[in-house]
Order: sequence, then structure tokens, then C-alpha cells
Amino acid sequence: MTHEAHNKPKKRVRGVVDRIENGIVVVVIEHPDDPDATVEIYVPREKFKKHDLKEGDRVTVLVDA
Repeated sequence: MTHEAHNKPKKRVRGVVDRIENGIVVVVIEHPDDPDATVEIYVPREKFKKHDLKEGDRVTVLVDA
């Protein structure tokens, strides 16, 4: 049995760090279907190369396409 989640294509999207809580970076991105709305993405801190992240920093994240 294969896990389909690993086979889904990913795309890079730009976002902004909203906050960092307990090692989780909350990134706000534009909603893919509604340009007037936003979505929060929760990413483990260790997934980022930049070590001095703070609120307001611009980042790119991989999301399911």
C-alpha cells in the first residue's frame, strides 16, 4: 500500500510569518480560490533554512497543488 499524500504534487507559494508558537511557524498565504481571503499554514520550525525567523518575514512554503 502506498501513501497518496507523498505522491501529490507540491507547489511553492509566498507567504508571511504571522507568529511562531512552540516550534511551529504559522505562515499566512493567499487563499488559492479566493484572492480576498487568506489561509494559515502550520510548518515545523526545522523545515526553514533561515534560523532567525520573526513575525513579518516573507517566506516560501510548499503546499499541495
